[in-house]
Amino acid sequence: MKEANFLCEIGTEEIPAGYVPVAIDAIGRIFNDRLNGSRIGFGKIEVCATPRRFAVMVSGLEERQKEEEVEVKGPSVASAYGSDGKPSRALQGFLAGNNIRQDDVFRKKTDKGEYIYARKRLEARNTAEIIPEIIRDVVNGIPFPKRMRWSAKNEITFARPIPYFLILFNGSVIPFEMDGVKSSDKTRGHFIQHDRMIGIKNVSEYRSVLAKNGVMVDQNERKSLIMKGLEEAAAKAGGRLNDDEELLDLVTYLVEDPHIVTCEFDRGYLRIPEIVLIAEMREHQKYFSVTGGDGRLTNKFLVVSNNPETPFVKAGNVRVISARFNDAGFFYDEDRKKKLADRVDQLKSVLFHKELGSIYDKVIRMTKVSEEFASLTGLDEAVREKIKRAILLCKADLNTAIVFEFPSLQGKIGKIYAVSDGEDSEVADAIDEHYRPRSQNDTPPSGLVSVAVSVSEKIDNLFGSFSVGNIPKGSADPYALRRQANALVDMLIRNGINMDLRALLDRVSGNYRGGAGLVEKIHEFISARARTIFADSGFSHDEIDACLSTERSDFLELWRLAKSVNEFRKNEKFTELLLGFKRMKNIVASFRKDNPDYALRFDPARMEDDAERELYDFFNSKSGLIGSLISESKYIELFELIIQGKAAIDRFFDKVLVMDKRTEVRDNRLFILEYILKNFSGLLDFSKIADR
Repeated sequence: MKEANFLCEIGTEEIPAGYVPVAIDAIGRIFNDRLNGSRIGFGKIEVCATPRRFAVMVSGLEERQKEEEVEVKGPSVASAYGSDGKPSRALQGFLAGNNIRQDDVFRKKTDKGEYIYARKRLEARNTAEIIPEIIRDVVNGIPFPKRMRWSAKNEITFARPIPYFLILFNGSVIPFEMDGVKSSDKTRGHFIQHDRMIGIKNVSEYRSVLAKNGVMVDQNERKSLIMKGLEEAAAKAGGRLNDDEELLDLVTYLVEDPHIVTCEFDRGYLRIPEIVLIAEMREHQKYFSVTGGDGRLTNKFLVVSNNPETPFVKAGNVRVISARFNDAGFFYDEDRKKKLADRVDQLKSVLFHKELGSIYDKVIRMTKVSEEFASLTGLDEAVREKIKRAILLCKADLNTAIVFEFPSLQGKIGKIYAVSDGEDSEVADAIDEHYRPRSQNDTPPSGLVSVAVSVSEKIDNLFGSFSVGNIPKGSADPYALRRQANALVDMLIRNGINMDLRALLDRVSGNYRGGAGLVEKIHEFISARARTIFADSGFSHDEIDACLSTERSDFLELWRLAKSVNEFRKNEKFTELLLGFKRMKNIVASFRKDNPDYALRFDPARMEDDAERELYDFFNSKSGLIGSLISESKYIELFELIIQGKAAIDRFFDKVLVMDKRTEVRDNRLFILEYILKNFSGLLDFSKIADR
């Protein structure tokens, strides 16, 4: 930002890497809001950060506030004057508080009555007077997870101690002090390579001066440099970088002067499962792993160091990771002394939830859910046995030493142990995949056994959480129930599984406290996520409403229907047909509102007009075909068939008065309309689709 004329750097001791991104956002927001609120013009705000500093630079920052005349509201007219017509205390206080004369006030009518108002010119202060107030707000306003105090005065609380403030505006230092720490024109170089205070004459030289003193202050430049260095180092080591965006973001805030150091560990450690080695490297040491041309892990690893490479830096990292791998090898060897199946009984002593019992109790509930899922989807006995076995083993790895050390490997290490134990490959896959999606960007499982186990897990989580009152509120969703509900619908659609979800909820509800009363709530919760999936598929809101407003609960079929409506809607005749169906729906709905239980009687002999005979004959003759097309999900063909009846619908409404004064004639005609609509009542609600 070459044109920046304001700089504030808050120097700190080393800040935890996870605290930095949140602070960057907060600093930018606070400066933006306060400058705008203070009527100070500016161009662009940029916030940079390293582990030991936060810097905000502003371009085009004006030297004074803008003058402005505003209307200020005073007391109501009724309370502004006494019975003698003189100003009341309320009005006197308003005048004194705003430095306004009584002659300057005027009356103004509002929604709440008549009030006293006055025009007031806001004083324009120098920006240099206001900046300290903003900086104080920044120091106090960053939402760090934890704050600390470090001085006797206790004026400042921050993530770590603040040894200095650098504040420059148009080449001059703005006086500022907090807790005895005064502002200056000095910054600090790299805390090891260039540990000294350095003067900054102008904002324009800030980056270059820091760069010469071992600090790359821009986090985006640092991240880009680190990524490029990692890729080049991996290639030079004869492999490929194991991409890890989350780890890359983290190490960006661990260093000020990034250097890539290539190290290698003893090949003997490669006998340990790769995921364990990678977890040791990334979670404990923040190292990047390297894969070979065959896609397998190599014994090379990359370290993002805050100092140039030396033999001591290299040897130190190798020594640390070797000790870690020794521990991992011991844990792995201990785990393999016992088969996964032999660990199941131990789950009885592992608490899942104080009101829901142990993990073993959860496994039993999941088994019951899976049995109903298999029944509703018509799975054969062989598949059912695999599902049952997968559920029995899916939580057994929670009792392993590796998962105790690395909770992120639950399911993943279970799969490896299951394969080693000789379990069926689909069973092993399900142990890992039933946890998916583990994150927002993860995909749901695809194998039938994995899907069944995952559905069972998520249904149990939803019922269990709702039954103990852990229901998402607002944006809070600590148990990721929205993501799980979303995954339920997504799995059924992606894998082409037809299943009545409401029927599944009904069948398993008895396994949970108050379960029957939770079915509708859980179904609505899942349906809300289905709306999101449908919208992400490109379907419009009215198309989604038309499909999801029915009693159907087969989300695959509802998705197919919404897709067909979305595609066929391009046919101009479809829009015209909607008008006829909406008219039918309105007439029948209006009648049923006043006569909900009235039994309509139909007699073909009472049809008086050819138009009503034609309408009835068309849909009566096609009823079997309509039912067949619906059952076979041939919705495009269904819509094409219905369009053939458009002419009969139009003639009916042109020629026939439905609400005839003669009761028997009226009933006959209402029966025809209700009969036609019943063919589609469980399919979709045409009246929800907007005209185009």
